[in-house]
Amino acid sequence: MYDFIIVGAGIAGLELGAMLSQDGYRVLVLEQAQHVGGRAFIHEKDGFILDNGIHLVRFGKKSAIAKVINRIGGNIEFKRLGKSYFVDQNNDFVLFPTSPSGFFKSEMFTIAERLKALFVMLQIKMNKYKDTENLTVSDWMVNEHIQKGLKRYFSLVSGSMLVCPDIAVASLSALMENVNKVLKTGISVEYPLHGWAKDIIEPITNKIKQSGEIRVNSKVRSVIIENGRATGVRLSNDNIKANNIIIDVPSQYIDEILDTGLIHNDSLKTASNLVPTAGISIDYALDGIISDIDGLIYFEDPLSFGCFVSSLSSNVAPRDKSLLTWFCPIVHEKMKNDAAVKGYQYRLEKKIESIFPEIKRRVIFKRVLHFDMVDGVELNINQLRQKRINFALNEVENLYFVGDTTSAGGAGGDIAHESSIECYEEITGKTVK
Repeated sequence: MYDFIIVGAGIAGLELGAMLSQDGYRVLVLEQAQHVGGRAFIHEKDGFILDNGIHLVRFGKKSAIAKVINRIGGNIEFKRLGKSYFVDQNNDFVLFPTSPSGFFKSEMFTIAERLKALFVMLQIKMNKYKDTENLTVSDWMVNEHIQKGLKRYFSLVSGSMLVCPDIAVASLSALMENVNKVLKTGISVEYPLHGWAKDIIEPITNKIKQSGEIRVNSKVRSVIIENGRATGVRLSNDNIKANNIIIDVPSQYIDEILDTGLIHNDSLKTASNLVPTAGISIDYALDGIISDIDGLIYFEDPLSFGCFVSSLSSNVAPRDKSLLTWFCPIVHEKMKNDAAVKGYQYRLEKKIESIFPEIKRRVIFKRVLHFDMVDGVELNINQLRQKRINFALNEVENLYFVGDTTSAGGAGGDIAHESSIECYEEITGKTVK
């Protein structure tokens, strides 16, 4: 008998399982794929270690994931990013502000826009925008007369922070909540110094395996519910009992393992229709060092951002080689149009290769990924916390939910990390600091 069965070995389920294992519970993680990590999967090729897209850690050493690793007795060293840049239509690199002082140094703005930017940042820090659940980023720009360079800046911030490229639907309150946290922590994003595999995946999986088990290639057919209580799971040729069941599956697919028709819960039904974020990721494995930039680089057309991950961690590329990763968020509906997606990819590759012309003769291999789901939820005004699934249901005892489609805080992939902590606190009544 296990104390907890976690259905799905996504990053949130693994983090939650590690914290429960640290408390002495016996945990079994069941994953249908051949690998753990879900959409945080690590891929190794020719000595390069590739993330499944850009996996920077928002708030770095003050992040939810840092708290998880600390909770299980570990510690992550983070690499702080250097200067970030916006590449304009002339392919000139212009400083992209990552702190209030950056507005005075960047040529993205006029003098009037610099002063307005500081006023806006002060308003954000004072929580002046906290009651704006019904406003989009576009609405706010119109109301506050945000134009030209400042409009470009906040459009890029919204696209990268919320992974939502359409400011006409992007949630202003979600954007402001996360910008506020950046201002208060003094950290935008950082990267694990030794890479995701060594600093994050290894310690949380090792912690679970100390007293429990992780099984891959183990597809759960359904959750067993008896007399209003979750008691186990059904596999293709076995039933496994447990005191508690945790589901780490995007809410769009929960009905594949849970008979939601028998559970009269509004949040569960609403969450099944959530729109995820989507986009294109491109990795360039390069035979040499072609740039000393160790911050983010932004494009406006197509709206996208990238970085030399090898400048942040020496573990992700062989000696004297480099790894460039780029991500272009795309509205989910457009991912259904193959021609449109190919158009985004073509423009993105041409832009990258135009600012780094050495790439063509230095590339060892290039990996292009099209994601129908990057994060389980796009932070538009119709998909804020109250529209997402709760960590527990009143209708079924001992059944919990974790992952980036739950009602956790944060934005982008950080929702998953926050959910592991909030679900852990829901289950145990303990506080993670």
